[in-house]
Amino acid sequence: MKLIVGNQKSYLSSTEIDIFIEKLSNIQRKDNVLICPSSIYIDRFVSSGFVTGCQNVSKYKSGAYTGELSVEQIKSVGVSFAIVGHSEVRKNFNESIIDTNTKIIRLLDEEIVPILCVGESKEERDEGRAKDIVLEQIEGAFEDLSPDLVKKVLIAYEPIWAIGTGEIPTNDDIQDMVSSIKEYLIDNYDVSGIILYGGSVNNENIDELNEIDNIDGYLIGGASTKVYEFLQIIDKCEN
Repeated sequence: MKLIVGNQKSYLSSTEIDIFIEKLSNIQRKDNVLICPSSIYIDRFVSSGFVTGCQNVSKYKSGAYTGELSVEQIKSVGVSFAIVGHSEVRKNFNESIIDTNTKIIRLLDEEIVPILCVGESKEERDEGRAKDIVLEQIEGAFEDLSPDLVKKVLIAYEPIWAIGTGEIPTNDDIQDMVSSIKEYLIDNYDVSGIILYGGSVNNENIDELNEIDNIDGYLIGGASTKVYEFLQIIDKCEN
């Protein structure tokens, strides 16, 4: 059974969240479905019994950091996962690989599971550098982490050029990248990693993506805000 992670970004009004929770509460099992809502809605998902994640976290400990969410804060409200290194955060908020590494360490210290996002640009893929870029991102994010800590981190391969565009790599390209990541983790940490795929995952391509046998789950953006489509994806990943 695949892990399904919904990254709802800054979408959905309060009323839409109520409808989403009501409809999604009808599914038989929730332990393989993780929702990362906007931070103002985290409590609603936690109190409704969903495995709940955070879309980002501060690199700082609790303190005078206006607008930030510290690891200590998200732990106190029942968050068990957190996305780090997302390309939108790297681009829009200038997150460096050192920042990502700091966040991972802070999350692991509080026993929250990091979901590390990695991926290449279209230019980098066209230049044949996709694998090098992705593995460099992993290497930097895992700086000073022991194998025992690395095995607690989930990795989401999200080609930057596929996020929100409707374009995705071929199945062969995805399988090849995921294999490279898993081989890197075995060779360097003796860890069998859990690797998700993200980037324009939707109900139209999920059947084809499910044919890739080395993917352990999906990080889903836009489709995770459309409850009926999201339910269909969950069903197709469980059957």
